[in-house]
Amino acid sequence: MDLLLFLSFCLLSYRGALGQLDLIANQTVEVKYGNDATIPCKLSRDEYSNQTMKWLYVKNGRHIIYPSGPEGDSFEVSELKKRVSVVHNFVLVISKTSVQDEAVFICEMETSSGVSLEYSVKLLVYKAPEHPEIKLKQDSILVTNDTTEIAECSSKNGYPSPTITWYKNNTPLRNGENNVIVRSQMIKESSGLVSVSSSLSMPVQQSDSDAFFHCEVSYQLLENIHMMESEKANFTTQYVNKKLILFKKTPTGPVKEGDTVELRCQGDGNPQPEITFNKVDQEDKTYDGSTLILENVKREASGGYYCLGFDINSDDPNIELRADIELHVHFLDTPSLSQESPAIAELGSDFSILCKANGSAKINFQWKKDDTVIANDPSLDLKNVDYNMSGMYMCVAELLDVPGLSVHKELQIIVKGKPEVSVSPGFLQVQNGDEVNVMCRAQGYPKPRISWSDSGNAENEEEDDYGVTSNRTVLVTFDLIRWGINCTAVNSFGTDMKIILLEEIPDIITSTLISTGTVPETTTSTDINADTNIKKDEQTKEGSHGVVIVAVIVCILLLAILGAVLYFLYKKGRIPCGRSGKQDITTPGEKDKIVVEMKPDSPAEESVLLPGPQEKKPPGDQGEKYMDLRN
Repeated sequence: MDLLLFLSFCLLSYRGALGQLDLIANQTVEVKYGNDATIPCKLSRDEYSNQTMKWLYVKNGRHIIYPSGPEGDSFEVSELKKRVSVVHNFVLVISKTSVQDEAVFICEMETSSGVSLEYSVKLLVYKAPEHPEIKLKQDSILVTNDTTEIAECSSKNGYPSPTITWYKNNTPLRNGENNVIVRSQMIKESSGLVSVSSSLSMPVQQSDSDAFFHCEVSYQLLENIHMMESEKANFTTQYVNKKLILFKKTPTGPVKEGDTVELRCQGDGNPQPEITFNKVDQEDKTYDGSTLILENVKREASGGYYCLGFDINSDDPNIELRADIELHVHFLDTPSLSQESPAIAELGSDFSILCKANGSAKINFQWKKDDTVIANDPSLDLKNVDYNMSGMYMCVAELLDVPGLSVHKELQIIVKGKPEVSVSPGFLQVQNGDEVNVMCRAQGYPKPRISWSDSGNAENEEEDDYGVTSNRTVLVTFDLIRWGINCTAVNSFGTDMKIILLEEIPDIITSTLISTGTVPETTTSTDINADTNIKKDEQTKEGSHGVVIVAVIVCILLLAILGAVLYFLYKKGRIPCGRSGKQDITTPGEKDKIVVEMKPDSPAEESVLLPGPQEKKPPGDQGEKYMDLRN
């Protein structure tokens, strides 16, 4: 509010000085610079018959513009003659107004009786100034306690005269406060318009690097105050470096071998000093610049580094500034194992191996097999080793405090022992004359030799680190259907054998079922398994030991019939009841002779009835062990 009152006072004083506009007028008319001004005369001419009318203006005295009376009308002021006209109701019109047209215009009327009447109008001309411009005196200013000229602001071609105000971070700066000095200048152009300029001087502080300055122009239009702001300007400050700061910019975490390290050194002043780098134990090597880049660092790069700098703006430019840093490069060597690869472990034994590694921090160990962690310890301990433990193992070592620093070493373990045989398939339904493909896999070390009980041809035999695989095409015969196909593996530690069982599919039974339509439409998996078991029994009966089974069944049936007859007679009272009369209805004798073949190594763990001693051994028999269950 104080600012507005001050501006209004200055405006009125200035205008009064220009054209004695402080004369009290009946009316005020404001017009924009360059537009037409319409000045009314509010004297009524109808009340008088022989009045004389005049238009005058007051500027350094009274000057007649337009007299009108009995003698006629005329325009007498040469400077306005080409731009003025009088229209209806004695209204004065001035075209293309300029600043020089600003004055008090008087409409005067004189009657025949000598009475003179006046109506005055004050004409004010206004024009908005051009947008203010700010210019910094320097882009970079040295921080001192002295007052320094910072910037200049200017605004051109305004009327009446505009006023400039300075701001720092949107806070007004006033002349005389906090050593602020504002100098203003006003220039009157030939057009009558006014151009103003202002300079700002103040002590520069270090924090002024983050400050923004701008100027504001205030001007009056239609008795209202308006404002325009310049762009905001910022300058950098120069101040003395008092210390250096040395830090590791990259990587942000721990440094490990192979990383690219960037060390940066900078001062706390502006401009930055000239900087050089050195390594503590390599004083003869100097690196220029504020940044030191170490590519693909090794553990030898660990140690102390320092940077040096000199500030030319210092009171004593010979003062040396220094900053130090300690660089630690982490490392981890490839692990070593207590046994070389491949390592041999005996079947059924306990096996241990130790993994060691050299690193710059605490090491975490893991043992993996097939990407699965099987131990979190430097030592790998295997109990009761079997062939499933054969394979490739990996010892992984990593530094807990250094993400990404990990090394590993592989170890192959081979299990030594007698062979273990597996066959595929374990059971086949065939017909005589068929050709079937079978496979036998033997694990063991030393590598076993595989032999078959049939006279087929081995299509291929493949060896790997852990055993032998034999694939064979076999022509089915009645002997093979009867005894199966044997696969035997032998090495220096022993022998193992597995049998592939064959079951014949009778052509007559199959054809009969299909032709009579007695094949069940719906067959469950349980029925299929039951049929399969029955067929296996039938196949066994077809062998040489089928007679023994039939004899046993007949004996059991006879005993059952005899028991039923005796029970019937007992119920009819034909047999006396009494302790003394009791008779043993069964005759003690030898138990049925049943020989069962035990094959614990067979995948199906099947038991089959074996013939008595009089039967012939099957071809390819390798000394299979039998268990006699007769006793």
